[in-house]
Amino acid sequence: DRSVVITSDSTLSAEFAINVYTVNATAMNGTISGTGEYQHGATATLTAVATTGYHFVRWSDGVTDITRSIVVTSNVTFTAEFAINVYTLTLSAENGTITGAGAYNHGATANISAVPAEGYHFVRWSDGNTNATRSIVVTSNVALTAEFAINQYSITTTSSHSERGTTQGDTTVNYLEKITISAIAN
Repeated sequence: DRSVVITSDSTLSAEFAINVYTVNATAMNGTISGTGEYQHGATATLTAVATTGYHFVRWSDGVTDITRSIVVTSNVTFTAEFAINVYTLTLSAENGTITGAGAYNHGATANISAVPAEGYHFVRWSDGNTNATRSIVVTSNVALTAEFAINQYSITTTSSHSERGTTQGDTTVNYLEKITISAIAN
């Protein structure tokens, strides 16, 4: 309101400006695009982008769409919630046992171990690593198999007096394999 004293013919005009509002957003473990100043009635599009190893959960008002559009009619502030990714480490083996399988947060270190059964030895993991006990940094779902091989033994037969006879049966055998050896008298 304004009081004006008119002393002659006058033209008065009023100027109006559209209201401008601020759209703010905060995030931990991610970023948000689309914040800034908007005129009344404009549409703001906010997009939440997770940091590597995290995923978007929801906005502070419960909306679960990563990208959302809002009609701006006042100053507003949103918070984007992100959670760390959890991955599964699956381990398998035949002829031995393994430890370290389970669920791990992104970037966690998993200590895994492969122990052969009696009569076997560790060869390698399915990813080519030849360390039976090792640490891996988990950044995705991982499935590894421990490979074991049966122990092999060389059998050599000899005669203490070759002029009295010979032996037969020199061979390589697997653990617990039965073989036949012979002593042949002259």
